Amino acid sequence: MIKRCIGIDIGPSHLRAVQLSQTDGQLQLERVFSVQMRRNTDSPPEILKTLIKQQDFDGHADVAISMPNDAVFFRSFESDSAEAEQTQGLNKFTLEHNFPVPADEIVAQECSRRQLPDEKCSVLIAAATRTSLRERLNLFTSARIHPKLAEAAIFAVHSTIAVNHPEVRVGVAIIAYIDESHLTLAVTQDNNILIVRNIPIAFASKNNVDEQLAKLLSREAEITRRKVFGAEIEQGCKIYVAAAGGNFDGLKAILKKNLNSQMVIVNPYAEIKNPSEYNNDPAICVAEGLALRLLAPGETTGINFLDADNCNIKPALDLKKELVICVMLAAAIAAVSLSGLFMRLSHLEAKYARVKNEIREVFQHTLPEETNMVSPVAQLEQKLKALRKDYRLFTSFCPTSLSLLEVLHCITVNTPQQKNAKIDNLFIAAEAIRLSGSCNSFESVYEWQRFLQKVPEFAVVDVQDAQREPESGDVYFTMLISSVQPVVISEQN
Repeated sequence: MIKRCIGIDIGPSHLRAVQLSQTDGQLQLERVFSVQMRRNTDSPPEILKTLIKQQDFDGHADVAISMPNDAVFFRSFESDSAEAEQTQGLNKFTLEHNFPVPADEIVAQECSRRQLPDEKCSVLIAAATRTSLRERLNLFTSARIHPKLAEAAIFAVHSTIAVNHPEVRVGVAIIAYIDESHLTLAVTQDNNILIVRNIPIAFASKNNVDEQLAKLLSREAEITRRKVFGAEIEQGCKIYVAAAGGNFDGLKAILKKNLNSQMVIVNPYAEIKNPSEYNNDPAICVAEGLALRLLAPGETTGINFLDADNCNIKPALDLKKELVICVMLAAAIAAVSLSGLFMRLSHLEAKYARVKNEIREVFQHTLPEETNMVSPVAQLEQKLKALRKDYRLFTSFCPTSLSLLEVLHCITVNTPQQKNAKIDNLFIAAEAIRLSGSCNSFESVYEWQRFLQKVPEFAVVDVQDAQREPESGDVYFTMLISSVQPVVISEQN
């Protein structure tokens, strides 16, 4: 199984990224990206977006980032061993009095412990501000990258040295990391960093910069070594130097002359398998060390400001909690669905009861003589079939005649609905029909006449004696209708 991790180092004027993979314990360098940034025109989030889209970095790999050197502070505290063992966390140290950071802004984590004489203990603590941490995270959030680790650059360099120069894990050594604006020094003993110092680089002139840097490194390395052990640097002590470039020959000569020590230029490719095209950039020490911190935690040590501040923007998935939430959501959906089904069932039952009541009422009004109601619909249907059979029997003798029901149907269907039309008297003879009624206006009367004239069964429709009643204002009339076919009267009585 292949595991991949990405380390991203952003400095004042550079951005470097390294992708490492591990297969069966073998570390391999897969991707290297390095670019110089101009502060006014280049945007780190836009450059970070190209890692996935254009540089083919793995978008699913874990990511480790470095904090700016000027945003990380280190301090060694001395305390009784027993008190230090009993202390949980960093509350026992008055951090606000030892770091140039407001108390509520401090994000601190213990780096290492060292036993001192007289039952004393020295504790190295790294601190940063919450503001600087969130500013660094916001750069990656804008590029949709979610870091898993935020490390100090010197610990990333130490991880690169521990993997590629394993001899550093035994004895005392000095690590020097040089970037555009800072010289960072660390003293290690048996692969444990005891002290870290961030020293801003400021030279009096731009001439002989390498020589000035060599003198600065020589002086500060001796001071740092004396602060830890109270003695000068031992003869032959190795000083591991990680830098983007420079005249290392002059630096070696000055260190050997002033400190009588051995200078080792960190080679980030010594123990890592890599294609030949990537074996040309010694400045990837920080980015490589960041990837190693995630990929080989057993061989590296360091800190993680994300854990210290509890602000990992991509929290680990709690499967148990997620499962409980899913079960609760499923139960809520099931409850809502069941309640909806019960409500619909109740509504349908009420509607069914109303329909049954209506059928019973229709049955009682239609067949009042029936006292035994077993199946109202079936009984009504049976009665209707019997009536139709009788009707066909009687009308078969007069196939060209109109029945009373047909006459009434023609008049009723062709009566104006919105004209207040009323039938007061209706006389049906074999050859003629006389209809007396009222409407709200003469126009309504003659409109009714036009409706009836369109009936095919009526030959002539004549309006007589149309008069308005003064009191009510209604128009009373008599309408004589002659039918095309004779009306059968005797058979229907």
